[in-house]
Amino acid sequence: MLSKALKFFTSNSIFLALNGALVVVFADFLYGDQIPVELLIAAFLTTFSVYGVNKITDRREDEINRPESKSTGTMFYLAPSIAAMFASLAIGITVGVSAFLILAMPLIIGFAYNFRIIKSMPRLKEIVGVKSIVVALSWAITGTFLPITMQSTAITKIILVFIYIFTQIFVNTVIFDGLDMMGDLVAGVKTIPIAFGRKKTGKLLSIINGSLIIWIFYCLISGVFVNFIPAIAFGVIYGYVIIWRFFRENCQRLHAELMVDGEWLPMVCLIRVLLR
Repeated sequence: MLSKALKFFTSNSIFLALNGALVVVFADFLYGDQIPVELLIAAFLTTFSVYGVNKITDRREDEINRPESKSTGTMFYLAPSIAAMFASLAIGITVGVSAFLILAMPLIIGFAYNFRIIKSMPRLKEIVGVKSIVVALSWAITGTFLPITMQSTAITKIILVFIYIFTQIFVNTVIFDGLDMMGDLVAGVKTIPIAFGRKKTGKLLSIINGSLIIWIFYCLISGVFVNFIPAIAFGVIYGYVIIWRFFRENCQRLHAELMVDGEWLPMVCLIRVLLR
């Protein structure tokens, strides 16, 4: 019963959308700002909308990677995704133009990611490496910039937050690409694991995740985010754990979705504790 409930929770983008909002909370805590609740709701709705559309365009590979999705009709994802998109943009415009533009960016990127804009060119997701970069960029834009639409923040902090979120999401995305190799091969999507193999990709992810150690040393030297280093370091260690655990054969996808996508919950909780 619990397993079925968790599968439903993760398969319909609700869990991803919650983590989309948590990324914004993560950045907001680092900045020391207090983001309006309506923007967190908008971040949730934007993530839900983008991934809902993605489930429609990825049906072919999901039939292999997610056999349980075969019985789900297109309208099950399309109608809620459209409603969430309009609701998110409506919230954004009531807050301000900058919030509206930031919330619109993942939707625009998601469209370019999923659909062939020019017939002679492949979709972004079909270009090796671009898929993971685009996904990480989308999350990093929302997480980094949405909290600062209400007040100014030092550029150094903005750059550091963007790099951290981008790196974490990139690693997480490639981990799922490793789990989805069979479906992506059938659909003709050339991901990094398909191009370089599991072993080399695993080493690459370890190096990329390890680059955040330099990020931490910079913060210690410059005095930025020093109070939050334990939570930041936890994220780096967590990254190595999920690379080791899930970037291999015969891993249960549900466990991966809960642990990889759910990375931001413990980090936000740790930062909240450190703020006391």
